[in-house]
Amino acid sequence: MRDHGALDEQLLTKGEVAQLCRVEIRTVDRWVAGGKIRGYRTPGGRLLFRKSDVLMAADRSQARAVQRGRRSRAPSGNGSASGHTGPALRR
Repeated sequence: MRDHGALDEQLLTKGEVAQLCRVEIRTVDRWVAGGKIRGYRTPGGRLLFRKSDVLMAADRSQARAVQRGRRSRAPSGNGSASGHTGPALRR
């Protein structure tokens, strides 16, 4: 029996990951080299990323940034400079 959930997974290029996370493509390269996100090579050599992996990594990164911010300064406003809070940051 085939796993249809895996077939429905959305794959992103490096450029799409950069756009989604609002970073430069070089930053995506650094994330891959540092093991922060995992890429998958196609037989043609193209590097693709699972959208769910990218979103989980972004949530973890944002949660760490919020924790660092709480330790380094007094709280102000709603605690989110971008206004975006991912699933890992729900209150």
